[in-house]
Amino acid sequence: MTTISEKTVLVTGGGGGIGRITAATFATQGYRVAVSDIQPDTVKETVELIQAAGGKADAFITDIGDPAQVAALFESIKSLYGRLDAAFNNAGISSGGNRGPFADTDDELWENSVRINLSGTYYCMKQELRMMVAQKRGAIVNNCSVLGISGGISAPYTATKHGIAGLTKSAAMGYGRMNIRVNAVCPGLINAGMGERIIKRSAQMAQQLVNFQPIPRPGTGEEVAHTVVWLCSDQSSYITGHLLPIDGGLMCQ
Repeated sequence: MTTISEKTVLVTGGGGGIGRITAATFATQGYRVAVSDIQPDTVKETVELIQAAGGKADAFITDIGDPAQVAALFESIKSLYGRLDAAFNNAGISSGGNRGPFADTDDELWENSVRINLSGTYYCMKQELRMMVAQKRGAIVNNCSVLGISGGISAPYTATKHGIAGLTKSAAMGYGRMNIRVNAVCPGLINAGMGERIIKRSAQMAQQLVNFQPIPRPGTGEEVAHTVVWLCSDQSSYITGHLLPIDGGLMCQ
């Protein structure tokens, strides 16, 4: 058995927000963390924060929407660590404030959303699954959204998050017998990353949203991070193919 101190995890979109908090949380649990992001400065900051706290982490600059860059990322992970025990596919882009009618959706936003959110997750999962099949175990968690379960005004964001939900279930069905589990977290309004920007941009809209929730407040990045780490641990060993809302009860209505 691999001890927790020997385990390696990849966190994409680890340069800030939920990704940074989750990468740091994995490190506190003894994981070696491969932190990937398209922004060199922010991913370096995350690694420095982890190392300053006594953890182990390395930075990888990657555009996950480019399959060649994704392949290079995983070659580096194989060379440096020799294994990959867990992965949090967190990288993605927001709707860019697009809340207009479907017919007025910007085509460039659509194409970028599909390239990064959906294709990027797909490229990463392919590489992760190949490594995990070879070592006969592993756990993957995708960052979906409550909009991957319900509807949303932004067609590009909603469609790609539904796509991630489908990728999660497809991989869970295909790899469970190989001791590989695949789940997704579906955050609601979280006071980190994209959610934090929404709250700062329109506090009134954010408050209206959380007023519909049984727990009437935004979630925290730490609440998402601890859930991701748990889903990658042996404590959740009988859970796969699950889309887990972290939303203060919004989806129970």
